[in-house]
Amino acid sequence: MSSFQSIKSRLLISLTFPLSIAAVLLILIIYFTVQKKVNNHFDKTLYATAKSMEDSINIIQEHLVVDLPYFAIDLLSSNNDGLVFYSIVDDQNKILTGYKNLLRKELLRNRDKFFYNTTYAGARVRVVSFKTSLSSAGKTHFAFITIAETLEGRETTINEILTMIFLIVLSVIIFTLLVSFFAVKKGLLPLYVLKEIIQKRDSKDLSPINFDAPKEIEDVVNSVNILLTRSRDTIKYIEQFNSDVSHQLRTPLAELKVQIEESNENNNWNYVELNKVINTMSHITEQLLLYAKTNPNTIDKTYLKKINLNNFCKDYSLKIANKVYEKGFEFAYDDLEENILIEADEIMLRSMLDNIINNALYYARDEEGNPIGTITLSIQRHNNTIWLNVKDEGKGIEKKDLNTIFDRFYRVDSKKSGSGLGLNIVKQIANLHNAHVQARNDKGLIISIIFNLKNK
Repeated sequence: MSSFQSIKSRLLISLTFPLSIAAVLLILIIYFTVQKKVNNHFDKTLYATAKSMEDSINIIQEHLVVDLPYFAIDLLSSNNDGLVFYSIVDDQNKILTGYKNLLRKELLRNRDKFFYNTTYAGARVRVVSFKTSLSSAGKTHFAFITIAETLEGRETTINEILTMIFLIVLSVIIFTLLVSFFAVKKGLLPLYVLKEIIQKRDSKDLSPINFDAPKEIEDVVNSVNILLTRSRDTIKYIEQFNSDVSHQLRTPLAELKVQIEESNENNNWNYVELNKVINTMSHITEQLLLYAKTNPNTIDKTYLKKINLNNFCKDYSLKIANKVYEKGFEFAYDDLEENILIEADEIMLRSMLDNIINNALYYARDEEGNPIGTITLSIQRHNNTIWLNVKDEGKGIEKKDLNTIFDRFYRVDSKKSGSGLGLNIVKQIANLHNAHVQARNDKGLIISIIFNLKNK
């Protein structure tokens, strides 16, 4: 598995990572800003309430008195949440009204007012204290007004505001992520299209890719097309090379055979043995060249043409029947009523059937080397597959060899001569046509080429 991230994941990470950092910073800024603004608002309200209490302080007989009913406590609260505590103390530390020990004069000192948090009556409270003065008969009297409010109201307000803002921010983040995801997906769509085009291609289809690509990947498509063109040129070169080698090898072998025949007329050579060697060399050369020619990695699939398999097999049967009869076998052809169309190279199909039938001619014999029975070529349909079968009536082969007879250089009878490439070439040609091969015993040996017509 590749350790590199996909372009999609890289883009999404590049977008979501800074967005996440920005979202966290934004939430922190909002949190502290809301805390500050709400607390400032409640502090102003608390101080305004405390200032309003100045109006209830009077001087009677040179003493400070307060006209503040206890029922006013509820009215002093900024909302219905929590409790309010208050006290008014004169400069002699005498409580004029309210709750004891609420004032902490040491915190006020020389300040006009002072806000602080503390705990009173078992509750957390926000307190404001300030000093006020009243004058009467030339004498100034001082009073300390303190009012405290429990924190439930401001905490509830802060939580409600933060919850609403967080929901808005979360909605924006989710929307942005979704937009980013679809934007990245849309941006990468040309690459997905190119990937789909390539995946639909057969591995042997080397025709250039025709794709209206955006500028960003146009160079990639052009580079791929250059590689495909070079691959096709390489295949053509290999095919030409095989053709040249075939010509260069066949010519001296033919000349050597002529010279041996001339020598035979003069009784200078053992003609039979030498001719056998020459024929073997010719056969092996032909098989090696055919093996190279049918290698799926060196074939351009654009050479395949649509053919009628029935007509092809009929023509082939007419041409091969005489050869089979000459070898002492009977020959039969069993056609299919419906016409079957496949993408194929007729020359390669002919070579494939030649190798299968030559294998039958070679091995379908008794202990004394006499031919056994009939060789049958047939076409059958099984659901979405077409089976092209070659059956002989020989002894068949052992079950353990059925899966290995298509391997390179594998021979059932190692004592017999041969290249060991014949059935491997059959397998290569079948693969080239998107088919597969199968061997089974059924009163002889049946070799089947199975074409899958499901996607045709």
